[in-house]
Amino acid sequence: MILKICVKIRSKEAFYGIGTVFGAAMPLTEQSEFSFDQRKEITQNQEASFLVSSFGSYIFSCEAFSVSVKDGTITVEGEKIEYKEGNSTLKEGYLEACNKFFKPNGKIPPSDFFKKPQYNTWVELIYDQTQAGVIKYAEGIINNGLPAGIIMIDDGWQRYYGSRDFKREFPNVEEMNRILHDMGFKTMLWVCPFVSLDSEEFRYLDEKGLLLKDKNGASKIVKWWNGYSAVLDLTNPETEKYALEYLGSFTDRGFDGFKFDAGDPEFYMNSDNKGISPHGHCRLWSLLSEKFPYNELRSSYNTGGMTLVQRLCDKPHRWDSVSRLVPDLLCQGIMGYFYGCPDMIGGGSFTDFLPGAPTLDPELFVRYAQVASLMPMLQYSCAPWRVLDKEHAELCIEAGKLHERFADKIIALAKNASVTGEPIARYMEYEFPHNGYESVTDQFMLGKDILVAPVCEKGVHTRKVILPNGNWKYIDGIIYRGSTTVTVNAPLSVLPYFEKVN
Repeated sequence: MILKICVKIRSKEAFYGIGTVFGAAMPLTEQSEFSFDQRKEITQNQEASFLVSSFGSYIFSCEAFSVSVKDGTITVEGEKIEYKEGNSTLKEGYLEACNKFFKPNGKIPPSDFFKKPQYNTWVELIYDQTQAGVIKYAEGIINNGLPAGIIMIDDGWQRYYGSRDFKREFPNVEEMNRILHDMGFKTMLWVCPFVSLDSEEFRYLDEKGLLLKDKNGASKIVKWWNGYSAVLDLTNPETEKYALEYLGSFTDRGFDGFKFDAGDPEFYMNSDNKGISPHGHCRLWSLLSEKFPYNELRSSYNTGGMTLVQRLCDKPHRWDSVSRLVPDLLCQGIMGYFYGCPDMIGGGSFTDFLPGAPTLDPELFVRYAQVASLMPMLQYSCAPWRVLDKEHAELCIEAGKLHERFADKIIALAKNASVTGEPIARYMEYEFPHNGYESVTDQFMLGKDILVAPVCEKGVHTRKVILPNGNWKYIDGIIYRGSTTVTVNAPLSVLPYFEKVN
């Protein structure tokens, strides 16, 4: 049964949630105009049928719903909607909803994700993934002063989708993994829920009924960014067994885990979904992913509290991409996606980094690295030593060193999130309620006592920062009394952040 709930937004009340890509649109207030229907529209990133307010109110559904805001009223339509009016704070409302609807399981991803960078081979190798190219990329990381971390071998390694065979350009993957592990790397392999047509795997899965069906009962052919494929039907327990055995064949060969790409709700629309919504299929892909400690996803739905590494969706090499990182990560966290990773440093569009690309901006690349440095994780794809001069490349290395210095704190916050549900990166309103910070989304709290205020504009070397109550020490050692706004120096070598002191 379709329900319709109308909630009048109170004066100074602010709502957060729905989808990671709406970070810049948050919060929703009585002045907002907003409309999004999860049942029909696509975001290609993390979503939740969840809203929580600065007054502690929350709206939740286990099924996709539509949300609109107009004339000071939020209207939500969908199934199984729960609403509770609150009279407290964002933190209290969020923690109550988290405990009720997406309680964390007490586990965190492996500490490697938080301590060292992730390196994705996409921008450097594109579809020309090769064993030699992957090893060369790893050697470049070490030889240019970056630490070993997690290497993700992206799309283009296999003969075709669904195949267990590597291209001939990977003559000995066991040896490749041995080399990379000896260098200090963990290795992950890009995978997707698609199976190429006219293949042995397709014929087997089709005969066994393990593929998604169309409304006529035939295996559905889906158009995605790389062509046309069939899709695994994870509503079938036998399909899950097949997928686990398939993935296990790669861990048996030395891979530590997988980048679980695709799985977006759009690929399950207009199908015989066996009573499960497209968003429900997306969630099943996430549930499969969680069975592997080394995992990464870009698209998921209502999987807050789970032990999943969640990357922000691909962003172009532009300044507005840099300015979106903080609000998107904050929105991600308030939906229960604690273990967030910004998109690849500098952006994930390979065309922006082709030789001679006119759009490359070294300053942007450095500021992107700095924003990521005090987020839970950071990820490279484009090799900074290839596209940057020595000065700018060194500034990226320094940003990584800053992340390493805070790694223990970030891991402690991750462990806390896995038990309490508290996000690692938090809205100002979350930690300092009812002080007029509801709409502050260009700075964030790392836990309770680190305030991060990155520079996200070209040519800007100062930063205006809102300081809440308390004493706050800037990186130059100067202590500021809070409940005020200050302007600090922020040359290109500096990420502005403050530590709360007694």
